[in-house]
Amino acid sequence: MKLKTFKSKMTFCMIFTLIFIKYGYGQHNKSNINDADLFFTPNIIAGSTLSDITYRVIALHGDGFADRVTQVPATGTFTFMDSAYPSVIKWHFSARMDGKPPIEDAIGEYRDTAKIQCFNGNCNLMTSASSPFYNPTFWGRPKGKLVAGQTWTVRLDKPWELGPAGQQKVTVVTLDRKNGIIILKREGYGDGPYEGKHDSTAVKKDGKTIMVATKYGKAHWVGQAIFQHGVTISDELLTITPVEINSNSTGTIQAEERQYMSLLQHPDAIHLTKKAPNRGEKS
Repeated sequence: MKLKTFKSKMTFCMIFTLIFIKYGYGQHNKSNINDADLFFTPNIIAGSTLSDITYRVIALHGDGFADRVTQVPATGTFTFMDSAYPSVIKWHFSARMDGKPPIEDAIGEYRDTAKIQCFNGNCNLMTSASSPFYNPTFWGRPKGKLVAGQTWTVRLDKPWELGPAGQQKVTVVTLDRKNGIIILKREGYGDGPYEGKHDSTAVKKDGKTIMVATKYGKAHWVGQAIFQHGVTISDELLTITPVEINSNSTGTIQAEERQYMSLLQHPDAIHLTKKAPNRGEKS
C-alpha cells in the first residue's frame, strides 16, 4: 500500500514537473528577464557626488586653407538631492569650461530616464553626444536578456551635438552582470551637419579670415561607452563628415570635418578653484 502510494506521488510529481517545464511555471522565464533595469537604471543616493572630465574637438581640414581647430575641455561635479520620483534625478552642479565663466552650485534635474535636462528654468531634450547617465535617446532601451554580440537599431530624429539626424547600430561588446557593467559600441550614418546653423563658416587663408559657404555630406560616427548601473564610466565618439566649402577667394574645396569627444568619470569631487591673482595683487 505504501509502495503504491509512493509510486502515485512520484508519478504526480513527474507530471507536474513536465507541466512546469513545458509552460515555464516555476522557472525564470527568459522572456521576463529585463537586463535594462540592471545595466541602464541608476540608483542615486542623496548627498552623493559624481564628477566627470569632458573634452570636445571640432576640426576642419582641407587644401587651400589653414586647419581650423576648436577645443572645449571641461570638468564638472554633480551633488545629488532627494527626489520624490525615481525617474527624476535632482542635483546641484558646479563646472569649469576652460576659457569661459564657471558654473557654481546651479540647480537642475534629469527627467524621463535622463532624456530630458532641466536647467535654469528650462527643460530640453538632451542632444549632447554623452551625459553622466545612460540616455535611451542615443542608446535605445532594449528589452529582455542582453548577451555579447547582440545588436539593435536606434533612430535619431533630429541633429545632435556631433552629428545629423540618422540611424545607428548599437552592439553589446561585453557585459558583467555581477557588477552591473556593460560595454556598448555605437556606429551610425546621417546626411548633413550637426545641430545648429552651419551653412557658412570662417577659415584662414594666407593669414586672412575668409567667410566661406559650407555644404555637409554624409556623416559617419563610431564610438564606445562603458556603463555601470546606468552611470557613464567612460564614453568616446568620433564623427567624420565631408564638407564642401566655397568662396570667391578659395574656390570650391572638398574638406573634411572631424569631431570627437570623450567623457571620463573622475573618482573625486572636482572643486572650483579661485582665479589666480594678477602679478602685484595680494592673494
